[in-house]
Amino acid sequence: MIVLSLGRLFNARGIGKPYGFLVKNGFTPTTATKLVSGNVEYLRLEYIDKLANLLNCTPNDMFEWTPDSEADDRPDHPLQVLKRGVDINLAETLRNLPYQRIKELGDIIHSMK
Repeated sequence: MIVLSLGRLFNARGIGKPYGFLVKNGFTPTTATKLVSGNVEYLRLEYIDKLANLLNCTPNDMFEWTPDSEADDRPDHPLQVLKRGVDINLAETLRNLPYQRIKELGDIIHSMK
Protein backbone atom coordinates (compact mmCIF):
# COMPACT_ATOMS: atom_id res chain seq x y z
CA MET A 1 0.00 0.00 0.00
CA ILE A 2 1.25 3.48 -0.85
CA VAL A 3 0.65 6.25 1.70
CA LEU A 4 1.54 9.91 2.00
CA SER A 5 4.40 10.25 4.47
CA LEU A 6 5.42 13.87 5.02
CA GLY A 7 6.38 13.61 8.69
CA ARG A 8 9.89 12.40 8.02
CA LEU A 9 10.43 15.22 5.50
CA PHE A 10 9.26 17.80 8.03
CA ASN A 11 11.61 16.28 10.61
CA ALA A 12 14.55 16.20 8.21
CA ARG A 13 13.95 19.87 7.34
CA GLY A 14 13.62 20.86 11.00
CA ILE A 15 10.00 21.94 10.58
CA GLY A 16 8.67 21.55 14.11
CA LYS A 17 5.18 22.87 13.38
CA PRO A 18 4.20 21.42 10.00
CA TYR A 19 0.58 22.56 10.21
CA GLY A 20 1.61 26.19 10.66
CA PHE A 21 4.26 25.82 7.97
CA LEU A 22 1.71 24.57 5.45
CA VAL A 23 -0.91 27.22 6.29
CA LYS A 24 1.75 29.95 6.12
CA ASN A 25 2.67 28.66 2.66
CA GLY A 26 -0.83 28.82 1.23
CA PHE A 27 -2.57 25.57 2.17
CA THR A 28 -6.01 25.85 3.73
CA PRO A 29 -6.29 24.75 7.38
CA THR A 30 -8.37 21.72 6.34
CA THR A 31 -5.87 20.63 3.70
CA ALA A 32 -2.93 21.24 6.06
CA THR A 33 -4.56 19.03 8.70
CA LYS A 34 -5.05 16.22 6.20
CA LEU A 35 -1.51 16.50 4.84
CA VAL A 36 0.09 16.49 8.29
CA SER A 37 -1.95 13.49 9.43
CA GLY A 38 -1.44 11.65 6.14
CA ASN A 39 -5.18 11.10 6.10
CA VAL A 40 -5.79 11.86 2.43
CA GLU A 41 -7.99 9.97 0.00
CA TYR A 42 -6.59 11.77 -3.01
CA LEU A 43 -3.91 14.36 -3.62
CA ARG A 44 -4.13 17.05 -6.26
CA LEU A 45 -1.13 17.33 -8.59
CA GLU A 46 -1.03 21.02 -7.68
CA TYR A 47 -0.40 20.05 -4.04
CA ILE A 48 2.29 17.53 -4.94
CA ASP A 49 4.05 20.20 -6.98
CA LYS A 50 3.76 22.79 -4.22
CA LEU A 51 4.98 20.38 -1.53
CA ALA A 52 7.92 19.27 -3.66
CA ASN A 53 8.98 22.89 -4.08
CA LEU A 54 8.47 23.82 -0.42
CA LEU A 55 10.28 20.74 0.91
CA ASN A 56 12.89 20.65 -1.88
CA CYS A 57 12.16 17.01 -2.65
CA THR A 58 10.75 14.76 -5.34
CA PRO A 59 7.25 13.27 -5.33
CA ASN A 60 8.86 9.89 -4.56
CA ASP A 61 10.18 11.35 -1.30
CA MET A 62 6.63 12.12 -0.15
CA PHE A 63 5.27 8.60 -0.37
CA GLU A 64 5.98 5.37 1.43
CA TRP A 65 5.20 1.85 0.27
CA THR A 66 4.55 -1.13 2.47
CA PRO A 67 4.19 -4.44 0.64
CA ASP A 68 0.73 -5.98 0.89
CA SER A 69 2.20 -9.46 1.12
CA GLU A 70 5.54 -11.20 1.49
CA ALA A 71 5.32 -12.13 -2.19
CA ASP A 72 5.35 -8.41 -3.06
CA ASP A 73 8.40 -7.74 -0.90
CA ARG A 74 10.97 -8.86 -3.43
CA PRO A 75 14.11 -6.95 -4.48
CA ASP A 76 12.98 -6.49 -8.08
CA HIS A 77 9.58 -4.99 -7.18
CA PRO A 78 9.38 -1.52 -8.79
CA LEU A 79 8.01 0.06 -5.59
CA GLN A 80 11.03 -0.95 -3.48
CA VAL A 81 12.34 2.60 -3.96
CA LEU A 82 9.41 3.82 -1.84
CA LYS A 83 10.20 1.58 1.15
CA ARG A 84 11.56 3.72 3.95
CA GLY A 85 14.17 3.07 6.54
CA VAL A 86 15.00 5.06 9.63
CA ASP A 87 13.73 8.63 9.83
CA ILE A 88 16.24 11.37 10.52
CA ASN A 89 15.66 14.50 12.55
CA LEU A 90 18.55 16.63 11.39
CA ALA A 91 18.15 19.33 14.04
CA GLU A 92 18.20 16.76 16.84
CA THR A 93 21.13 14.89 15.27
CA LEU A 94 23.15 18.10 14.99
CA ARG A 95 22.37 19.08 18.59
CA ASN A 96 23.97 15.84 19.77
CA LEU A 97 27.12 16.02 17.64
CA PRO A 98 30.39 17.39 19.02
CA TYR A 99 31.41 20.69 17.40
CA GLN A 100 34.32 19.12 15.49
CA ARG A 101 31.96 16.63 13.82
CA ILE A 102 29.57 19.46 12.89
CA LYS A 103 32.50 21.31 11.32
CA GLU A 104 33.43 18.19 9.32
CA LEU A 105 29.83 17.81 8.23
CA GLY A 106 29.77 21.47 7.15
CA ASP A 107 32.87 20.87 5.01
CA ILE A 108 31.20 17.85 3.38
CA ILE A 109 28.02 19.81 2.70
CA HIS A 110 30.01 22.72 1.29
CA SER A 111 31.81 20.37 -1.11
CA MET A 112 28.44 19.04 -2.37
CA LYS A 113 27.31 22.44 -3.68
